[in-house]
Amino acid sequence: MSPQTVPQFDPFLNAFIQATELTLQDLCRIPIRGHRRLKPGELSGKDISVAGLIGISSPAIQGSMSIQFPRSTFLDVMNGMLGEEMTELEPGMEDGAAELTNIIFGNAKVSLNENGFGIQMAIPTLLTGTSIQSVASTEAEGIEFKTDGESFYVVFDLKKKTTDVAPPTQAPAKETDWSSDMLLEFVRAVRKTLEVQFNTKIEIGSPFKKAAEKNFLFDVGSVIGVNESGFSGYFGLFYETAPFLSLMNDMLGSEFKELDSEVQDGASEITNICFGVAKQVLNSKGHSITMALPNLILGKDIRSSSSEIKGRNTIVVPLKIPSGRFWIEFSYGESSDS
Repeated sequence: MSPQTVPQFDPFLNAFIQATELTLQDLCRIPIRGHRRLKPGELSGKDISVAGLIGISSPAIQGSMSIQFPRSTFLDVMNGMLGEEMTELEPGMEDGAAELTNIIFGNAKVSLNENGFGIQMAIPTLLTGTSIQSVASTEAEGIEFKTDGESFYVVFDLKKKTTDVAPPTQAPAKETDWSSDMLLEFVRAVRKTLEVQFNTKIEIGSPFKKAAEKNFLFDVGSVIGVNESGFSGYFGLFYETAPFLSLMNDMLGSEFKELDSEVQDGASEITNICFGVAKQVLNSKGHSITMALPNLILGKDIRSSSSEIKGRNTIVVPLKIPSGRFWIEFSYGESSDS
């Protein structure tokens, strides 16, 4: 990630280093013993079990930032934050992870925006899994923070922004209509993409509000931030291995049997196509959604979660094709940038 790719990248590093160190030391009582900048590619192979991911956009950049923990470090952080001595990850920890992600990213955003960066951030996606192999591209850079236990990482996957937002043709939809309007168009975009470009019939199940008892496990997926004035959220597609490989084989005319490097990026490509289709329709109705960059999520038995913060909701739409199941996940709420 060169300075030509992302303007003024070092201020991002400095703001997030400061916000992370202060939050971990003051709120979680976790001393930071040092940090170092990671080069692209150094993040591969890290033992990550918990990650918080947020889409980010500004007049100059677009992409995402994430905070990634090994299991033992995340337990230390949550125990320090909650004043507990738990030895295993529990569902109750998810809200703590969301709160921690929001605090770190929110404090860094305030600092950066005071210096004219104009950053908007989407709602965080929280991921847990047996082994999360990727939540960013191979071009991502990051900071390794060293603790008394294992290190953890703040990762930046950013690119120079391109202008892509068409001016609204009518007054924006009322706030109460945004979520249902957007969700419907994202579902239509997924159906259109699969049935037209993949020649695959799709069964759409009944949407439900995400809750711990209705969670699902996936192995590969991609999530993209959704931002416009007064509204922030994310759109994700999460797959079991078999249906994802089936879609990739249809797309590429191949016979892939494993989630290797040749096929993994297809998850982000599908999400990007569906997002683009929905965005075009929504912006023609008066929305002003900005284009973001999808993040690849890869691992084993991954579970996503969203915190129960007032004013934020996550809706899941189950989908099925002959080879198996996958899910649309749409999270939304009021933006603090409005």
